Amino acid sequence: MTEPPTNRPRQVRALALGGLLLLVLAATWSGWANQWVQDDLPIIFNNATAHSIGAAWHGFLEAYWPEPHSRELYRPLTIFGFAIQWLVGGGAPLVFRLVSTAFYAGVVLAVWRLARRLLPAGLAWLVAALFAVHPVHVEAVAVAVNQAELVVALIAVLMVTAWYDRRIAGRSTGGWWGVGMIVTYIVAMLVKEHALVIPVIIAAMEWSILDEPRPLRARLRDHALVIGGATLSIVGMVMLRSVVLAGNTRGSFVAEGLVDSGLGGRALTMLGVVPEWFRLLIWPQHLQADYSPREIIPAAGFGLEQAVGVALLLLALVILLRCRHRLPVASFGAAWLAIGLGPVHNVLVPTGIVLAERTLFLGSIGFVLGGVALLHAGWLQLEGSDSRVARAVATVGIGIFLILGVSRSTSRQRVWHDQATLWRQTVIDAPLSYRAHWAWAEVLFAGGAKGPAEAEYRQAIALYPPGWPVYLELADHYRIAGNCYPAMELYHQGLALSPNVPSGRASLVACQVYLGQYREAAASARLGAALALEAKGERRLDDVLDRAHAILTRYAAIADSADRVGAPPGSVALPPPPEPTGERLF
Repeated sequence: MTEPPTNRPRQVRALALGGLLLLVLAATWSGWANQWVQDDLPIIFNNATAHSIGAAWHGFLEAYWPEPHSRELYRPLTIFGFAIQWLVGGGAPLVFRLVSTAFYAGVVLAVWRLARRLLPAGLAWLVAALFAVHPVHVEAVAVAVNQAELVVALIAVLMVTAWYDRRIAGRSTGGWWGVGMIVTYIVAMLVKEHALVIPVIIAAMEWSILDEPRPLRARLRDHALVIGGATLSIVGMVMLRSVVLAGNTRGSFVAEGLVDSGLGGRALTMLGVVPEWFRLLIWPQHLQADYSPREIIPAAGFGLEQAVGVALLLLALVILLRCRHRLPVASFGAAWLAIGLGPVHNVLVPTGIVLAERTLFLGSIGFVLGGVALLHAGWLQLEGSDSRVARAVATVGIGIFLILGVSRSTSRQRVWHDQATLWRQTVIDAPLSYRAHWAWAEVLFAGGAKGPAEAEYRQAIALYPPGWPVYLELADHYRIAGNCYPAMELYHQGLALSPNVPSGRASLVACQVYLGQYREAAASARLGAALALEAKGERRLDDVLDRAHAILTRYAAIADSADRVGAPPGSVALPPPPEPTGERLF
């Protein structure tokens, strides 16, 4: 007698799906009440381009960072997505938080879907579950501007899975299917630049998971459409980016920890960062919002941190090569991790980030996928696959790890609630970060705690003396309070480090005029105006420079007139100086 068919497989899958969604909600719900923080403020809250669909279309012809910031990065589809969310929610942060959670859930489910093709069902679920609760992902989910990290990761996993399915089915990767892959790839690059590594991840899958005896030339010929299309897409994106960003194809500014470092110096510094990468991926108990100097110090030589970094890289290389045939999923995971971290390796091309937790998001997919495969293989070797005790221990251990992950993610989400909460905690988490003390000083000053704010500004300067924006910002506070002597000292120090800041130059002139130093004021104003003209001859600039040049030229004329008539100090009124931006404008 045959037993009636059951829906057990479908029920198990539904429970597994529900469990993953519950883990995502448990790890993210505490951040749904969060307000605008960090880069949310200039890129979304204060950016008119991100407030309407009509304005967002102009994002295809503009830099990601709005004026008066320098023209850096190109992510038009990201800005377009922000505009849609702003319209739906009327500018409420809650909509952005829910969308981030939805994207995160999408990535988790996509990782599960890919893992089911490469690992047994139980291990595939474990990969997705560990990924869902990983605390290092909080920064990517908690800050609205980091939705680009989530979207690119989602597209990457979906493209890799589609490629795997197509290849396993023995179907062609050309035709309209190939065109669809190329269009999807272009969309991903318009969301965020690091999406350009997606074809490399697919190539790593070909090398490890889909390895076959056919000659490489034959395999390349089979995939000619996708390879050629991806290559042309990269070239086209570089050209488009160059046009929109006025020739800036490299990216953003160079991070403070990499300034003035050559190839060798950057390699040593980044070798010291490698242990931090692995710490954050393996046991992210300690998290922090900033890793600027002196949290990460440029390496002057080969030391213990570099030795550990080399050892970890060699271990990853051994896994990559030795597991290719024996345990290809582990090899593929190691390759994915390396490729995901490639855009922020900083050795060949320095970027504006030495280390940020959000930049680990894409690479962490490979880390969890390969790590679970490797640990399972080792577990079978040590304990045997039929040991009930071993399975019970493993189950309890997995449960503990999931609980710890949810707990840490939940508490970390709350840190990103608002600017005050974020930077108060960051000063504790990263006490050597000048940027943390600077941001906390801004929060304190806005709250009326001027004494503690001044102390934090001074601490930021002491931690990172080249940080010219801190000098100018503290000087502005002194000037507005009528304390021009300490303000002028700071203006001179900041402008000595970076002469090309119109707001700082104009504010210095305002103090000199206020104190009756008219000749010095005229000379300072003429220098600033000349620098503005010189900069306009070198690159395409926005209207900020025109306004700065006009204001400084007028300041010079007013100072000359006051000097001729012998106007007493404090009697000359000046037009308002340009708004301080904390950015070098030319």
